[in-house]
Amino acid sequence: MGKPRTYKVGFRIAELESQDFHTVLDVKISGIRVRAVLDTGASHSCIDRTFVEQRLPDNRPENVQGVNAGIGGSDFEVLATTVEDFRIGHFRIERLENLAVIDFKHINEAYKIVGMKPVHFILGNDFLVMHKAIIDYTLNRMYFTK
Repeated sequence: MGKPRTYKVGFRIAELESQDFHTVLDVKISGIRVRAVLDTGASHSCIDRTFVEQRLPDNRPENVQGVNAGIGGSDFEVLATTVEDFRIGHFRIERLENLAVIDFKHINEAYKIVGMKPVHFILGNDFLVMHKAIIDYTLNRMYFTK
């Protein structure tokens, strides 16, 4: 087996308020272009529940067990799903599994207030660690391997 391939993906820095930054990038899920947030503080990659219900109607999220800490506290239902054909730049994953399905309503309401478009995906540490991501904020690029 040869050397792992390195992929390069550009991102944008969005300033929501003074000194409040989000790292935004585009991904494709089942051929649908989606705005995503790169979140090094998120344990798991997440997808918006409304996006799944409206744009991926055949997708059936399932309840999962485990520690439910993070967005919104620690007492909430956790759903997970698998999406087909996940793409970030030229990198493709046929089946991206174990995505947390959460309601992004509060995130997108905050984005709307500051004039930003909604997001429907959070790229978390599960992906970043698995693919040995290097984030370069000087060049606004992320490098990772498959």
